[in-house]
Amino acid sequence: MPQKHRSIAGAGALAAVLCLGATPAAAYIGPGLGMGVIATIFGSIAAFFMVLAGLVWYPFKVMLRKRREKKSGASAQTSAAAAAPQDQSTE
Repeated sequence: MPQKHRSIAGAGALAAVLCLGATPAAAYIGPGLGMGVIATIFGSIAAFFMVLAGLVWYPFKVMLRKRREKKSGASAQTSAAAAAPQDQSTE
């Protein structure tokens, strides 16, 4: 086995031994921290789904706007041509 792979394997084995030998911390985690973690998780999930919705909704909105402009442009041209007064200026 090359030297580089041996050092990576040795570092991984050392990390595993250190993690298995760790003792639990006698620390108090209050309700504020717990609620903060829960709020962060829910906020991250909501942000993820809002990004997905934005990626789907924005192109759809642009498509609807173009379709609406196309319809109103065509109807505005025909109604403008029909409603335009004839130029009867006398010079």
